[in-house]
Amino acid sequence: MTSGPRPSADLLPALERYYDAAPGSACDTEDHGALTLFVPRSGFPYYARPTLGWASAITPHAVTEVLHRQRELDLPRALEWVHESTPSLLAAARAAGMNVEECPLLVLDREPVAPTRVSGVRLVPADDPALPLVRAAVNVGFRSPGTAVGPASTADRDAQAATRPESGRYIQDLVAAGLSVLAGAFDPEAGPVGGGNHNPRGDVTEIVGVAVLPAFRRRGLAAALTALLARDALEHGVQTV
Repeated sequence: MTSGPRPSADLLPALERYYDAAPGSACDTEDHGALTLFVPRSGFPYYARPTLGWASAITPHAVTEVLHRQRELDLPRALEWVHESTPSLLAAARAAGMNVEECPLLVLDREPVAPTRVSGVRLVPADDPALPLVRAAVNVGFRSPGTAVGPASTADRDAQAATRPESGRYIQDLVAAGLSVLAGAFDPEAGPVGGGNHNPRGDVTEIVGVAVLPAFRRRGLAAALTALLARDALEHGVQTV
Protein backbone atom coordinates (compact mmCIF):
# COMPACT_ATOMS: atom_id res chain seq x y z
CA MET A 1 0.00 0.00 0.00
CA THR A 2 1.27 3.49 -0.79
CA SER A 3 0.17 6.60 1.01
CA GLY A 4 1.37 10.15 1.46
CA PRO A 5 0.32 13.82 1.81
CA ARG A 6 -3.00 14.78 0.26
CA PRO A 7 -2.39 14.92 -3.53
CA SER A 8 -3.92 17.21 -6.13
CA ALA A 9 -7.33 16.24 -7.48
CA ASP A 10 -6.05 15.16 -10.88
CA LEU A 11 -3.07 13.15 -9.60
CA LEU A 12 -4.88 10.14 -8.15
CA PRO A 13 -6.85 9.29 -11.32
CA ALA A 14 -3.65 9.60 -13.36
CA LEU A 15 -1.85 7.23 -11.00
CA GLU A 16 -4.72 4.73 -11.08
CA ARG A 17 -4.62 4.65 -14.87
CA TYR A 18 -0.85 4.22 -14.77
CA TYR A 19 -0.85 1.34 -12.28
CA ASP A 20 -3.52 -0.38 -14.34
CA ALA A 21 -1.62 0.08 -17.62
CA ALA A 22 1.98 -0.53 -16.51
CA PRO A 23 1.80 -4.36 -16.23
CA GLY A 24 -0.02 -4.73 -19.57
CA SER A 25 3.07 -5.44 -21.65
CA ALA A 26 3.94 -8.54 -19.62
CA CYS A 27 0.66 -9.74 -18.11
CA ASP A 28 -2.76 -11.13 -18.83
CA THR A 29 -5.55 -9.93 -16.57
CA GLU A 30 -8.23 -11.78 -14.62
CA ASP A 31 -11.36 -9.96 -13.52
CA HIS A 32 -12.26 -10.70 -9.91
CA GLY A 33 -14.88 -8.02 -9.51
CA ALA A 34 -13.46 -5.46 -7.11
CA LEU A 35 -9.90 -6.64 -7.83
CA THR A 36 -7.95 -7.25 -11.03
CA LEU A 37 -5.24 -9.91 -10.99
CA PHE A 38 -2.23 -9.44 -13.27
CA VAL A 39 -0.89 -12.83 -14.37
CA PRO A 40 2.61 -12.58 -15.89
CA ARG A 41 3.30 -14.18 -19.24
CA SER A 42 7.04 -13.92 -18.55
CA GLY A 43 9.46 -11.99 -16.40
CA PHE A 44 8.65 -10.91 -12.89
CA PRO A 45 5.53 -11.70 -10.83
CA TYR A 46 2.95 -8.96 -10.47
CA TYR A 47 0.11 -8.28 -8.09
CA ALA A 48 -3.64 -7.79 -7.82
CA ARG A 49 -5.00 -4.27 -7.47
CA PRO A 50 -8.35 -2.49 -7.33
CA THR A 51 -10.27 -2.73 -10.58
CA LEU A 52 -10.03 0.55 -12.46
CA GLY A 53 -13.19 2.56 -11.87
CA TRP A 54 -14.46 0.39 -9.00
CA ALA A 55 -16.43 2.67 -6.68
CA SER A 56 -17.84 0.36 -3.98
CA ALA A 57 -16.11 -0.70 -0.77
CA ILE A 58 -13.88 -3.75 -1.11
CA THR A 59 -14.70 -6.65 1.20
CA PRO A 60 -12.48 -9.20 2.93
CA HIS A 61 -14.22 -11.88 0.82
CA ALA A 62 -13.00 -10.20 -2.38
CA VAL A 63 -9.45 -10.17 -1.03
CA THR A 64 -9.64 -13.81 0.05
CA GLU A 65 -10.89 -14.83 -3.39
CA VAL A 66 -7.99 -13.24 -5.24
CA LEU A 67 -5.43 -14.56 -2.74
CA HIS A 68 -6.79 -18.06 -3.31
CA ARG A 69 -6.44 -17.62 -7.06
CA GLN A 70 -2.83 -16.40 -6.66
CA ARG A 71 -2.11 -19.51 -4.61
CA GLU A 72 -3.63 -21.70 -7.35
CA LEU A 73 -1.35 -20.05 -9.93
CA ASP A 74 1.72 -20.28 -7.64
CA LEU A 75 2.02 -16.49 -7.63
CA PRO A 76 3.03 -14.34 -4.66
CA ARG A 77 0.02 -13.39 -2.55
CA ALA A 78 0.28 -9.67 -3.16
CA LEU A 79 -1.98 -6.65 -3.47
CA GLU A 80 -0.84 -3.12 -4.28
CA TRP A 81 -2.94 0.03 -4.08
CA VAL A 82 -2.94 3.73 -3.24
CA HIS A 83 -4.75 4.22 0.05
CA GLU A 84 -6.23 7.62 -0.85
CA SER A 85 -7.82 6.07 -3.95
CA THR A 86 -9.11 2.88 -2.28
CA PRO A 87 -9.30 3.43 1.49
CA SER A 88 -11.58 0.42 2.11
CA LEU A 89 -8.91 -2.03 1.00
CA LEU A 90 -6.71 -1.53 4.07
CA ALA A 91 -9.24 -2.98 6.52
CA ALA A 92 -10.33 -5.64 4.03
CA ALA A 93 -6.76 -6.87 3.49
CA ARG A 94 -6.10 -7.04 7.22
CA ALA A 95 -9.38 -8.82 7.85
CA ALA A 96 -8.35 -11.38 5.22
CA GLY A 97 -5.19 -12.09 7.20
CA MET A 98 -2.67 -10.06 5.21
CA ASN A 99 0.25 -8.19 6.73
CA VAL A 100 0.12 -4.74 5.13
CA GLU A 101 3.28 -2.77 4.51
CA GLU A 102 2.56 0.95 4.29
CA CYS A 103 4.99 2.80 2.02
CA PRO A 104 5.13 6.54 1.26
CA LEU A 105 4.03 7.59 -2.20
CA LEU A 106 6.68 9.97 -3.52
CA VAL A 107 5.75 12.28 -6.40
CA LEU A 108 8.34 14.59 -7.91
CA ASP A 109 7.49 18.27 -8.10
CA ARG A 110 8.20 20.07 -11.34
CA GLU A 111 11.42 21.71 -10.22
CA PRO A 112 14.41 20.77 -12.40
CA VAL A 113 16.33 17.73 -11.18
CA ALA A 114 19.88 18.84 -10.53
CA PRO A 115 22.63 16.45 -11.62
CA THR A 116 24.62 14.96 -8.78
CA ARG A 117 28.37 15.24 -8.49
CA VAL A 118 28.72 11.47 -8.64
CA SER A 119 30.29 10.20 -11.86
CA GLY A 120 29.79 6.84 -13.49
CA VAL A 121 26.04 6.78 -14.17
CA ARG A 122 24.55 6.73 -17.66
CA LEU A 123 21.60 5.45 -19.63
CA VAL A 124 21.92 1.91 -21.01
CA PRO A 125 20.31 1.26 -24.41
CA ALA A 126 18.88 -2.12 -25.39
CA ASP A 127 21.90 -3.06 -27.50
CA ASP A 128 24.49 -2.15 -24.84
CA PRO A 129 26.59 -5.24 -24.00
CA ALA A 130 26.71 -4.05 -20.38
CA LEU A 131 22.93 -4.43 -19.96
CA PRO A 132 22.94 -8.01 -18.59
CA LEU A 133 25.49 -7.13 -15.89
CA VAL A 134 23.63 -3.95 -14.95
CA ARG A 135 20.48 -5.98 -14.44
CA ALA A 136 22.38 -8.68 -12.53
CA ALA A 137 23.85 -6.03 -10.21
CA VAL A 138 20.33 -4.78 -9.47
CA ASN A 139 19.15 -8.31 -8.68
CA VAL A 140 22.05 -8.84 -6.27
CA GLY A 141 21.29 -5.51 -4.62
CA PHE A 142 17.69 -6.50 -3.96
CA ARG A 143 18.82 -9.78 -2.43
CA SER A 144 20.57 -7.72 0.27
CA PRO A 145 17.87 -5.40 1.70
CA GLY A 146 18.70 -2.06 3.20
CA THR A 147 21.36 0.50 2.35
CA ALA A 148 24.32 -0.71 4.41
CA VAL A 149 27.60 -1.70 2.82
CA GLY A 150 27.92 -5.47 2.58
CA PRO A 151 30.10 -8.24 1.14
CA ALA A 152 28.11 -9.02 -2.04
CA SER A 153 30.08 -7.71 -5.00
CA THR A 154 31.04 -8.38 -8.61
CA ALA A 155 31.46 -12.15 -8.23
CA ASP A 156 27.85 -12.35 -7.07
CA ARG A 157 26.83 -10.12 -10.00
CA ASP A 158 28.59 -12.37 -12.51
CA ALA A 159 27.06 -15.51 -11.01
CA GLN A 160 23.62 -13.91 -11.15
CA ALA A 161 24.08 -13.00 -14.82
CA ALA A 162 25.17 -16.55 -15.64
CA THR A 163 22.36 -18.31 -13.79
CA ARG A 164 19.50 -15.91 -14.65
CA PRO A 165 20.13 -14.64 -18.20
CA GLU A 166 16.36 -14.37 -18.75
CA SER A 167 16.26 -11.39 -16.36
CA GLY A 168 18.53 -9.38 -18.62
CA ARG A 169 16.63 -10.41 -21.74
CA TYR A 170 13.33 -9.35 -20.17
CA ILE A 171 14.64 -5.84 -19.42
CA GLN A 172 16.29 -5.67 -22.84
CA ASP A 173 12.95 -6.34 -24.53
CA LEU A 174 11.21 -3.64 -22.47
CA VAL A 175 13.91 -1.08 -23.26
CA ALA A 176 13.83 -1.96 -26.97
CA ALA A 177 10.05 -1.52 -27.02
CA GLY A 178 10.24 1.89 -25.35
CA LEU A 179 8.40 0.61 -22.27
CA SER A 180 11.33 1.11 -19.92
CA VAL A 181 14.45 3.27 -19.64
CA LEU A 182 17.45 1.69 -17.93
CA ALA A 183 20.24 3.55 -16.17
CA GLY A 184 23.44 1.93 -14.96
CA ALA A 185 26.09 2.76 -12.37
CA PHE A 186 29.64 1.91 -13.38
CA ASP A 187 32.90 1.61 -11.48
CA PRO A 188 36.06 2.29 -13.55
CA GLU A 189 37.56 -1.06 -12.58
CA ALA A 190 34.60 -3.25 -11.63
CA GLY A 191 32.20 -2.30 -14.43
CA PRO A 192 28.44 -2.31 -13.76
CA VAL A 193 27.66 -2.08 -10.05
CA GLY A 194 24.02 -0.97 -10.01
CA GLY A 195 21.10 0.35 -11.96
CA GLY A 196 17.45 1.32 -12.08
CA ASN A 197 14.56 1.95 -14.47
CA HIS A 198 11.70 4.26 -15.18
CA ASN A 199 8.71 2.90 -17.06
CA PRO A 200 6.79 5.58 -18.97
CA ARG A 201 3.16 5.13 -19.95
CA GLY A 202 1.85 8.29 -21.57
CA ASP A 203 2.77 11.29 -19.45
CA VAL A 204 3.27 9.29 -16.23
CA THR A 205 6.27 7.20 -15.24
CA GLU A 206 7.49 5.36 -12.15
CA ILE A 207 11.11 5.02 -11.07
CA VAL A 208 11.60 1.41 -9.99
CA GLY A 209 14.26 -1.15 -9.18
CA VAL A 210 17.07 1.18 -8.12
CA ALA A 211 19.76 -0.91 -6.42
CA VAL A 212 23.54 -1.03 -6.02
CA LEU A 213 25.86 -3.93 -5.20
CA PRO A 214 26.31 -3.90 -1.41
CA ALA A 215 30.09 -3.57 -1.71
CA PHE A 216 29.60 -0.26 -3.60
CA ARG A 217 26.93 1.34 -1.42
CA ARG A 218 27.11 4.67 0.44
CA ARG A 219 28.80 6.42 -2.47
CA GLY A 220 25.76 8.32 -3.78
CA LEU A 221 25.21 6.01 -6.74
CA ALA A 222 21.52 5.31 -6.07
CA ALA A 223 20.81 9.02 -5.72
CA ALA A 224 22.65 9.71 -8.97
CA LEU A 225 20.71 6.95 -10.77
CA THR A 226 17.41 8.31 -9.50
CA ALA A 227 18.26 11.86 -10.55
CA LEU A 228 19.32 10.70 -14.02
CA LEU A 229 16.10 8.73 -14.51
CA ALA A 230 13.96 11.65 -13.33
CA ARG A 231 15.73 14.09 -15.66
CA ASP A 232 15.32 11.71 -18.59
CA ALA A 233 11.60 11.41 -17.89
CA LEU A 234 11.03 15.16 -17.66
CA GLU A 235 13.09 15.81 -20.78
CA HIS A 236 10.90 13.38 -22.74
CA GLY A 237 7.54 14.91 -21.88
CA VAL A 238 6.58 13.03 -18.72
CA GLN A 239 4.46 15.18 -16.41
CA THR A 240 4.27 12.93 -13.32
CA VAL A 241 7.21 11.00 -11.88
